[in-house]
Amino acid sequence: MQVNTTNQNAQDAVNSKTNISGNSSSAEMSTMFLELLVAQISNQNPLEPMDGTAYVSQLAEFSNVESLQGIRQNTSTGLDYMSSLTVLEATGMVGQSVDVKANSVALEQDGTVAGLVNLDTPADSVTVQLYNQNGELIEEKNLPYSGVGALRFAFDNQDAGGYAVRAYATTSGIPKQLDTWLSGNVERVSVGKTPEDILLQVDGLGNFGLTEINQLA
Repeated sequence: MQVNTTNQNAQDAVNSKTNISGNSSSAEMSTMFLELLVAQISNQNPLEPMDGTAYVSQLAEFSNVESLQGIRQNTSTGLDYMSSLTVLEATGMVGQSVDVKANSVALEQDGTVAGLVNLDTPADSVTVQLYNQNGELIEEKNLPYSGVGALRFAFDNQDAGGYAVRAYATTSGIPKQLDTWLSGNVERVSVGKTPEDILLQVDGLGNFGLTEINQLA
């Protein structure tokens, strides 16, 4: 009876080993499993030896657990690597000009208000208007039209201050307001715990996530 109890304890130990969490290393898991399996074989009831298929089943179950742990470790390593690449990419943008979705900008000194509009469908004409901080229209441009896609604009020689930009595409005499993307230099990058927390501070435009950057200007 004592032999049966020992055999059952060894069996329970091996079964519990197959449920080890991913906190143990693969090498530790392998060593512990083999030690428990040897103990189970050594302490089995000689009058009722364990079926060989049961050993095969346990080995297969452990192999699955070990494989899953390896996948978790590889996935974690891959995610860490991608996060590092994302941070490097973001910090590399400092000093570069980017386009962000915005319709207002604050010039700290005299300069240019520049950006682009994207046309999804053909239009007869495209107009971009520049307003000062008092809401007065101070300049208007008709952009050269060449079909769908990105059209760039620039209002040069503007005084320091706040400005708003509006753009319209006119088709068959009917104007449709367009989203505007304004250009600015990346001044600094704030890095959080995840790539989603990364913020780019764009001169005169504010803070934007990586997904809010249209392209390098």
